[in-house]
Amino acid sequence: CCCSFLPCTIREKGVPFPLHRDMVIPIGGMGVPLMGPPPPEVAHRFRVIKYSLLILILSTIGELVAGILGGSFGQMLLSSLNLILNALIGIWMLKDDGTIGRIYAFLGRTCCKACTEQCQGGLTCLMPFIICNLITVLLGLILNNDIGEIIAACKAMLNSVTFYEAFVFMLLFASTVGALLSQVVGCIYGYLAYREIRDSGVHQSGGDWGNSYPQAEEAPARDVRAPANNFTAFQGSGQRLGG
Repeated sequence: CCCSFLPCTIREKGVPFPLHRDMVIPIGGMGVPLMGPPPPEVAHRFRVIKYSLLILILSTIGELVAGILGGSFGQMLLSSLNLILNALIGIWMLKDDGTIGRIYAFLGRTCCKACTEQCQGGLTCLMPFIICNLITVLLGLILNNDIGEIIAACKAMLNSVTFYEAFVFMLLFASTVGALLSQVVGCIYGYLAYREIRDSGVHQSGGDWGNSYPQAEEAPARDVRAPANNFTAFQGSGQRLGG
């Protein structure tokens, strides 16, 4: 087979599957709890997150296709579990977006119906999205040597003999770089959006994001007039009660 060399040279994850399984557990209970769709004040942040999420989805699909073409789909599927999880969290977070909402509706009608019933999505997924992306990027750089594998895929693409080999390595290279950069951008802009929402919630009063109450205004001080100079207390004759 012309692609018999690919399982040896294609990207291989050095992290065992139990680590992936432990890593994909969403982390909650951290930071200020948020609910509902993103507020308009951070729409510019979530616009960047939306594009990074679309790149992450396309990059994940590209890695799986490269695995199919390279004859190592099972291994590539296991190594892409974290990317799939991060993409799902991002879809649930941006379910109110017009484009992402269609993907969310399709998944909710098919394979992820149970998730739709249990998770309300929106900003409740913002912190898990940030943390899962951060963990995936750090473990990929530290344990899996993603940078070295990107360089190796680039060299293999340039040294390919046939167009088929070059295409597979080019797809793998572009997908790996796209997945890495999209997670970094999503993590950074997700934290920036979280910080802005958190700060606006602290300073806002009586709104959707504010839990504080408006400060009470001091009542105007009353004029206390001094008694007149000719005033004498208890002046005049009195009358005894019952006398």
